[in-house]
Amino acid sequence: MLDLPSNRKNMDNLPNELITQILEGCNYADCMCFRATSRKNYDVGNYILSKSQTFDYRHYNHRCHVGIRNVNGENEKKKYGTNLNPIKMINFMEFLPNLRKIVLADLPCLFTLSDMIKLGKSLPKIQKFIMIQNEDRKWMGKDVMMGLTYFRSLNSLELVGWEPSSVTSRGCASRNEVIPQSTLRSLINLTIVCKQETVSKVLQHIIDNEIFMTKCVKAKFNVRLSSSDIPHLIMKFIEYHPNIQKISFNGFLFTTQEQSSTFTASTGKSPAGKLFSDRENRTSIATDFLGCLEEKRHQVYKS
Repeated sequence: MLDLPSNRKNMDNLPNELITQILEGCNYADCMCFRATSRKNYDVGNYILSKSQTFDYRHYNHRCHVGIRNVNGENEKKKYGTNLNPIKMINFMEFLPNLRKIVLADLPCLFTLSDMIKLGKSLPKIQKFIMIQNEDRKWMGKDVMMGLTYFRSLNSLELVGWEPSSVTSRGCASRNEVIPQSTLRSLINLTIVCKQETVSKVLQHIIDNEIFMTKCVKAKFNVRLSSSDIPHLIMKFIEYHPNIQKISFNGFLFTTQEQSSTFTASTGKSPAGKLFSDRENRTSIATDFLGCLEEKRHQVYKS
């Protein structure tokens, strides 16, 4: 961090252009401290912050002086031993008006729908949103995804570890959390790295509601444990999006050779199909897999 008291005179004599170059190599905390030293430095610090296009919470998780934590944590409700204040974090991001990408990962407190709405309203230029949580630290509140509708410029969404919960309203039947249709339709890139139940629910929601993501050119689905419905849902997704350029998937298995052949045939009709294989004569994935197993079996038998 800059030693502001001892270097203030020297810094005041430097031209703004040189100060800007120095601060560009510093972190947010340095800029926030520097801008508090004088009116001139306030303007220069604001200029540097305004140029930032990425905010990753993981990089500032332990920087209490940045201003996104409560001063008196003992009197606040705390989770996992920390005292993050979502409102202060959102207010801090208002110093970063040109943010294009935001990463929220392992937040130590519950992030609610209200917090998400405030965040979307304060960051109108966000284009890419990455949300990461694990089983030991679940911070995404119920219906938090509905707040994505307030991110008007969002075109890339990555969800890791999200588990849609069942929401029950008074006088209404229970429903599962979903990604808003307006958000899905505006996405160019969609990545879901979650349990198979989450991937199934998202794909089923897209198919049942006939949500045509006409702008989407790249999709990625990773699951930990596969189920028999995943390949079918992936095929339906490709069928609904014939113009998709690239689709990646990992973690699911074909239950029958017929299912694999159908999948191969369906991807062959899509521009994304060429990404599944470099061979001119496309063959069944299951056939190749079974062939490898048979070869291994013979090797073991001979030995």
